[in-house]
Amino acid sequence: MSIRLVRWMKTSLLTLLCSITLMQMAHATDDYSADGERRAKSAGENLVGTPAPQMTVKTIDGKEIDLAEVYGKKPVYIKFWATWCVPCREQMQGFEEIYEKYGEQVQVIAINTGISDNVKSVTAFRKKVGLTMPITIDNGELARAFQLRVTPQHLLIDKSGKFAYFGHVDDKEFHRALDEVVAEKPSQQAVINPTFVDNNSGYQVGDKVSDMTLSTIDNTNLDVKFNTPTSKKVGMVFFGPWCEWYLEETEPTTSKACTEVRELLEQKSKSSEVQWVTVSTNLWSSINDLNDYRKSYGTTLPIVFDKDSSLFKLFGVNQLPTITLIDSEGKVTMKSSIQDGDFSQALEIISSFK
Repeated sequence: MSIRLVRWMKTSLLTLLCSITLMQMAHATDDYSADGERRAKSAGENLVGTPAPQMTVKTIDGKEIDLAEVYGKKPVYIKFWATWCVPCREQMQGFEEIYEKYGEQVQVIAINTGISDNVKSVTAFRKKVGLTMPITIDNGELARAFQLRVTPQHLLIDKSGKFAYFGHVDDKEFHRALDEVVAEKPSQQAVINPTFVDNNSGYQVGDKVSDMTLSTIDNTNLDVKFNTPTSKKVGMVFFGPWCEWYLEETEPTTSKACTEVRELLEQKSKSSEVQWVTVSTNLWSSINDLNDYRKSYGTTLPIVFDKDSSLFKLFGVNQLPTITLIDSEGKVTMKSSIQDGDFSQALEIISSFK
């Protein structure tokens, strides 16, 4: 066999392998996009056609957007996003182009989820990408109001103040929906939608927690009772099954924290002092995802899927991971997240448990 033929065969084989790899990557991306679209549609299926809530949104520049003054006059386009979210990054240039194209015809609001983000990271990202639309950072309140399930997640509110569209991908279907709400005539009557009221603070250090019954992904109930002879300390860890692997490159500090917490809890899982339970976000999560997570990482602690975000709301949690400790009398003695300065100290406290 000639040297030229061997080289040709090697080159052809390498080209074929590269093509197969690229096809697999494209297929995986398509799968994630389709899954994200399905989750976003599912989140909005009971909201489309219903009145959107009235609320005032404060931007990172200190300006306020009163949606009550917008409804009836022009549509609203909201996109939830995060600086560490890969598809969010991919959509941002198109998002900016939409804002520049429609100008005053559409009230555009970019809602950063606030998860592993803050004013510093969001401002730096805005400058790097060249975003000019109004941006706000959520504390969990807006995510609950607009049923956030994926990132990015965008939604449209028509000129009558009703939810018109939910989606994940920036495709032709979305742009048709956007054109439709823009083309609508303004409402001839005053739009008076219900006002959104949400107490995001939840349980804080020093507060007393009521008895709870938590349902795990195995359909077993965990009865958490305080002030009884057999009551223990309770440790609740709020997490996401994607935190470790997805954020490994785009937000490594948070990824490392999620790994550290999981490994530490597994070491302390047999502790006689504390009843541990892990609570999963509903963002990019499902019971199937949590079963895969448990299998992949070999976790043994009870997992509760917070499908409607009620536990995250009850405990005022928006960051992943967040650790909350409750004493046997039901008093919150510690609450710390990766965004807090005392997070390392919180891990030391957990390490001291026997």
